[in-house]
Amino acid sequence: MRSKHSATTPTRVLMFDLDGTLLPVESGFFMHDYPEAAAPYFADLIEPGAFKDALFKSTWDMVNNLDPVLLNIDAFGLSFERRVGEKWERLWSIFEQFYSEGFPKLRSLVPESEVALRVVRECLEQGWEIVLATNALFPESAVRERMRWCGVEDLPWKFIPTLEVMHFCKPHIQYYQEIVDILGLDPKRCIMIGNDMQEDMVASRLGMKTILVEDFCIDRGDNSSSGAFEPDMRGKLEEVPELVAKIYEANTNLFG
Repeated sequence: MRSKHSATTPTRVLMFDLDGTLLPVESGFFMHDYPEAAAPYFADLIEPGAFKDALFKSTWDMVNNLDPVLLNIDAFGLSFERRVGEKWERLWSIFEQFYSEGFPKLRSLVPESEVALRVVRECLEQGWEIVLATNALFPESAVRERMRWCGVEDLPWKFIPTLEVMHFCKPHIQYYQEIVDILGLDPKRCIMIGNDMQEDMVASRLGMKTILVEDFCIDRGDNSSSGAFEPDMRGKLEEVPELVAKIYEANTNLFG
């Protein structure tokens, strides 16, 4: 894939995961609260249990799609349409209504915190460019909504991966390669910062440095299919600027 931004390639970049990293949420938010809130919007078409089953299985199909031509939204739509038995155009209009009306109400389940905003600002002050590296499972409206919840939406993000623009998902290395290609980045000048040992630390396979954020750490303990990922640094979210500075100081030949 040809770079779209090679003329303005940042010299050094921090990639921040969102959920469980910048946004203080447990995985139960997406496994329970999110589908519970969405199911009533589809009640005329499918009962809640069947909706949740179709949602999870179609998301799984999307995550595992490696067709470089098929956008994530299309991979999900083809699967969800087949499982529900309705045209995707109708189903997507219902999703859009939910993301506009229902999804913002879930903010009440997320703790208020200014840590993410302070941390990212401190990193910007160190001279880093920033990219959001959230898994591309949601449309832009839902990604930006969650960014608002932790106060980081208005920061100068160079790229925000969403359902509509990405062709791959974590934990596949193609997800990181696609971002690198779109922005014309040198992965060796990037640091991936996330809370998921398998989905985020896999970025090291492209040569990125990695920081594991331990506040809401996820470690499935199984790296057998792709090798073990040992983060370069690990600590609490509030420690990230210090950890970033340590990596920079130890690798000035790469980042200088």
